[in-house]
This record gives sequence, C-alpha cells and structure tokens, in this order.
Amino acid sequence: MQINFYWIAFGFGTVLACVLAVLVVKGYGLLQVRWLNISRLRNLQQRSTDTSDPIERLSLNAITERCEALRGRWVLGEADLELIKNTRSLVQQIAELHHPQSTQPLAEARIEKILNAFLEMKTHILQLTRLRGIREWTRFRLRHLVWLSEAWARKTQWEQTPTVKTVRRFKLIPIVKWIYTALRSLDLVFWSLKMTTFFLYDIVFKVFLIRWTLLVGETAIRVYSDRGQDEDISPEELLEDMGALPEHIEYEESGLMGEVKERVDASRNALLFHMGTMSWQEARQRYDDLVKEIARVHHPQAERPLYEARLYDLLIGFSRFAEQMVNLNTKPVINKMLKLRLSHLLKVKDATNWALENQLVDLARKYKIGTAVKYSTLIYKAFKKGHPGILFKDAALVLAREAGKRWVLVYLHEKIAVEANWVYKPK
Repeated sequence: MQINFYWIAFGFGTVLACVLAVLVVKGYGLLQVRWLNISRLRNLQQRSTDTSDPIERLSLNAITERCEALRGRWVLGEADLELIKNTRSLVQQIAELHHPQSTQPLAEARIEKILNAFLEMKTHILQLTRLRGIREWTRFRLRHLVWLSEAWARKTQWEQTPTVKTVRRFKLIPIVKWIYTALRSLDLVFWSLKMTTFFLYDIVFKVFLIRWTLLVGETAIRVYSDRGQDEDISPEELLEDMGALPEHIEYEESGLMGEVKERVDASRNALLFHMGTMSWQEARQRYDDLVKEIARVHHPQAERPLYEARLYDLLIGFSRFAEQMVNLNTKPVINKMLKLRLSHLLKVKDATNWALENQLVDLARKYKIGTAVKYSTLIYKAFKKGHPGILFKDAALVLAREAGKRWVLVYLHEKIAVEANWVYKPK
C-alpha cells in the first residue's frame, strides 16, 4: 500500500512537471516580458534614487507607482482596461511636471520628438509580438477580463454582506465553522475550475499593461524633458509648403466597405465641414466616437463592443498606426515643423472673420481637402499683398492654418478608421 502511494505521488509529480515544462516552453516569450518589466522597474527605482533632478524623480515615481499598483492587484478592475484614458492621464501627469507654467502641457512636445516616440514604440511592440508564444497567449478578447473583473467585484461584495460577516464572527462555533469552511471550499473550487482560464488572461494582460505603462512613461519623459527654445519660423515659410500637401488622403485600399465605410464617410464629413476652428479636444471626441461605431458595426450583438478587441490585434493595430504617424515626416511642411512644439502651432486665436471660416467649409465642400489648403494659402497671400492691415492678414492666416490643421485631423481620422476596422473585423 505504501509503495502504491509512492508510485501515485511520483506519477502525479511527473505529470505536474511535464505540464509546467510545457507552460514554460509555450510561455517563454511571456516570461521574457515579465522579466523585462521587473528589470526596468528596478532600473527606474534606482534612477529615481540617484537623480538630483526633482522633476525627473517625480516623473519616475509616477511611472513606478502605477506599475506597482498594477502588480499589487489580484484582479484588474474595469478602470484598468481603459487604455486610452489611462495612457493620456500618465502622459498628462508627466507633461505637467515638466511644464508647470503651461496652460496646455500636453502641447509642449516637439513634433520631431512625438514622431520619434511613435517610431520607438512601434519598433518595441513589434519585437514583443515576435517573441515565442506571444501570439497564442494574446488571442483572448478584452471582454474576458471584464467578466472576471465583474465576477471578482460580486465576490468581494458578497464577502461584505451581513450574513458572511456574521459567519466570520462566530466561526469558532463548530457547526458554523464547518459551514464556513464548506462555503470557502466551494468558493475555491468555483474559482479554480470556472475562472482559471480568465485568471490566466488577466495575468497575461497585466504583464503587457505594465510593459505598456513603462514604455509610455519613459517615452513621455524623453519627449517632455526637452525645455529648449523654439525655432522661429515665419508663416510664409510654412505656407509655401502647405500647398504641396496631397489633394486627398488615400484610403480606397484600406478595406473599408459597406456600413463601416458609410459611418467613416459620415464622421469624416462632420470633421471636415465643422463650422469654425476645431479644437483638438473636439477632434479627439470624434475619434473616440468613430472607434465605438466601427466596433458596434462588427459586433452588433455585443453589450460592450469596444471590449471585443483581442490583445494581439490591439498590439499590431497600434504598431501599424504608429508607422503611419511616422510617415508624416515625409511631408515637406511637416518636416519643416519638426523642431516646433505643438503649442507653437496652437497659438492661433479664434478666427477674427466668421466669413473666412465659412469660406474654408465652402472650399472643402467644393474641392478636396488638399485643394482647400491650397486655396486658403492663396487667400492669405492675396490679403498680405492687397491689404497690409494686420486684421486682414491675421484673419487670412487663421484660415490657412485652420485648413492645414484640418488636413492633419482628416489624415489621423483615416488612419484611425483603418486600424480600428482591422482590429474589430472578424478574422
């Protein structure tokens, strides 16, 4: 009997060792990412201790505190899945630390630094996706994490009910103690059998979320730590190259068809024909709405279509979008503005002539956006020569700059639409 027990224990240990070996081999890439996270966290904590710059120390602490908070959670909450919101919050925090006097700290980044940041992040993410086993481990949908988060929240709420608190208070009584132990055992069995897969998904997502936080945070420090003087570029220098922007933005080969194309066209027209100057906040809201509409088209039955995306598709989709952002530096006018900060371009007061803004909308309706930019530039030059008064020149300059900005907004709109469609469409 004793021998049989030893053989059973040996067999169980062998099976367990084989399972662990398979998991290690299949998940070697994931382990590499986790080790990289730990190494980078230690490095940032050491940098925070060694640096004499209080701003750098606060920025590094902001990154490490977020990562440690994520590592300390048993299960990620739904708020942790709001990637865009949390990313923006971290970048905003770092930008405010480096530019406390600015009313628009996020706009204090140089265009060259922003494009380099996209290139760096694209390269890093592609390297991650090529690690062994990463594709298989990241094929789950975000809704699986939402289900686990909701189930864990209900479990936590249940443990705080008066009944459970009463059982805990009197568990020394043998009968109550037995019932309490049985309930805890059933609870353990449930979470072991029913939620094991979701727990694995949560662990994988947490590893990549920490990697993303580290990557974004370190990149943001490099972008916003530059506090040098801006170059002085005259409007005429920029307007000369604005006329060379493409007539229209190619998207015919992007795979947009049917209802998705109709939604994208409607969203683009709303962006293009918006009356008056358009703020970046308004444009960002339109982008958010666009992604939600595309997700809804591809997943009409889903309660939360945004969470139907797979982690692997999000990684690839972002790397593709980052590549399109880097391609902006091939445009002559963008290339000339590389040393400028975004805040320099945003220092355009509201249009002083409402009729000129309507003129931009009329041009955009009649022609393609690239043509509207050219006509806006010509209008500025005509006012500059024929009307030396500063009011006319300022109004015409607003028109030309708004036309250029609208071109960039439409460019971003098309790239976001293409990648969102690729992420959410059935594969």
